[in-house]
Amino acid sequence: MESRLIGKIVSRRFRVEDVIGRGGMAIVYRAFDLKTHQAVAFKVLREEYEDDPEYIERFRREAEVCKKLNHPNIVNMIDSGVVGGISFIAMEYVDGQTLKELITQSGRIAQDEAVRYALQILSALGHAHQRGIVHRDVKPQNIMISRTGQVKVGDFGIAGMADTKTLTADGNVMGSVHYFSPEQAKGMKATAASDLYSVGVILYEMLAGHVPFEGETAVSVAMMHLMEKPKPVEEQVRVCRAVAMIVAKALEKQPQARYQNADAMIRDLRRALRHPDGEFMQQRRMPMEDRPREAAQRIRAARTRRKGHSMASRLLTLFVVLLLIVLIAVAGIRLYRAMFVVARMPNLSGLDAATAQRMVENAGLTLETAFAYSDTPEGYVSGQDPQANAEVPRGGTVRATISLGSGIMTVQRLTGMTQQEAADTLAGQGLVVGSVQTAPSEMMRGTVIAQSPEAGTSVRAGEAVDLTVSGGRVVVPELAGQREEEAVERIDAVGLTCGEITYQTVDAARQDGVVLSQSLEKFTEVLPGSVVDMTVGHYDKRRYTAKVSVTVDVPEEGIHVRVTLVDENGVESDMYAATHTEPGELQLDVTLRSETSGVRTWRLYLDGNFRSEATAVLQ
Repeated sequence: MESRLIGKIVSRRFRVEDVIGRGGMAIVYRAFDLKTHQAVAFKVLREEYEDDPEYIERFRREAEVCKKLNHPNIVNMIDSGVVGGISFIAMEYVDGQTLKELITQSGRIAQDEAVRYALQILSALGHAHQRGIVHRDVKPQNIMISRTGQVKVGDFGIAGMADTKTLTADGNVMGSVHYFSPEQAKGMKATAASDLYSVGVILYEMLAGHVPFEGETAVSVAMMHLMEKPKPVEEQVRVCRAVAMIVAKALEKQPQARYQNADAMIRDLRRALRHPDGEFMQQRRMPMEDRPREAAQRIRAARTRRKGHSMASRLLTLFVVLLLIVLIAVAGIRLYRAMFVVARMPNLSGLDAATAQRMVENAGLTLETAFAYSDTPEGYVSGQDPQANAEVPRGGTVRATISLGSGIMTVQRLTGMTQQEAADTLAGQGLVVGSVQTAPSEMMRGTVIAQSPEAGTSVRAGEAVDLTVSGGRVVVPELAGQREEEAVERIDAVGLTCGEITYQTVDAARQDGVVLSQSLEKFTEVLPGSVVDMTVGHYDKRRYTAKVSVTVDVPEEGIHVRVTLVDENGVESDMYAATHTEPGELQLDVTLRSETSGVRTWRLYLDGNFRSEATAVLQ
């Protein structure tokens, strides 16, 4: 597919030029947008997945997510669609390098510069979280740094709405193991706090030059995220106390102990630049202890106690081997199989973790542990695989689930609170905010008007509660006369959605990039999230013009009509291009434009086929 697309025009708009990136699901090209005359990043689903419904759906979801986002620190989408079986997403082209490449080149990034990058990353994620979108794969490889130092967060390929689970349908964990949160390692639902944990990892890496946890396998790294505390960043590199405390808070194991939203982390980082002593930081205890780590410590302690008996164990083993030789000679194949080929799975139910470990090892097996909430007392085995008395190959691996306790609690009533008050209340209970939707209401904007689960419902610790908040109504700002960038910021600031931007050729340079009109009338009250379309002026620097009248006989519907102008070097430029659906005679008035004056040739094409040419005087 890569070479097949290069040089082609897709969707009558994007001329594909060359490959700039490859991923497991898609290929990214640099392309030229014939409509805006700008370079774009053109993402195309790999050819081998063009007929795969699962991958097509993932790609479509990515496009839907990108449509909801419009922010200076996000790689914004320009267009998407399916043409000739090719699924594509056209995005803004960022001239720069990934944050991962920058870290690799620099080794370490200076504190103030790292904080500035983190602030922009958080601003982008905050924009997504406000729209109920969790990225779920925040990592330096997905973050671009432009040549001007502007951050652009991209690759929302596995992003989803805030109520989407972390696991795929086949049970695979989504995200990158070095950067995902403990709850993602458990296969739990990713939340905004999960993305902020990833930002904490990235900030740690920028400052220290390496990630907090490194291991030989993905599983070992995931277990470190679950059970181990990272080495404090201030012990590895000189940073101020405030920044070190912010990194530590972002990397808390329990979601409720971290920052609950991007704005809170942004505020603390900005304060850290002014008050590096960190006195403004309030130390908070986790509402729940890190129980998986404690259970693991008990297991390691049991292993340490057993080391004192290693000599006795070796002597006992030698005796047993000699005895087995005698028994095999007497009892034959049956006893040989029982002693060497298979082992009986011991009954671990109700045992503490250390005892279960000892029994499994005594049976000649290896124990893997997992942790889960259950009705079994904390620290005791709540389940095992295989079941008791099952035959297991000697040296094989068995699995035991260690209980974290019931973790059952009752959801409080949140209606009538502000969104921040509701988040604080949930955090105090060991719960997290799930998806946040906005709905019109007579209540004050930002007030919680509904929750799920409802108040009084029993849930387990760490679960998410979805909120519906009042959007009230917002006033449409006046956009005409504003620069395009300023208008987009105004739309976003009041809670509206920037829709389609149409560019109209203007004769005055002062109107270039200025909003000419808007779809929603200024100063009217509308619902939050309403879409505002704009028409923006585009000044064509080509000063010399000539108007020609073109008569075209369109034989059938769907014919593409193109008029080009040939310059003094023989190079053709499009003066008119459109697809006409109505057959019959078509009369066109086309304005020819050039930077130079004189007699020029213009040509007419139908569906790419040359039909005629003539000359005109440009003056």
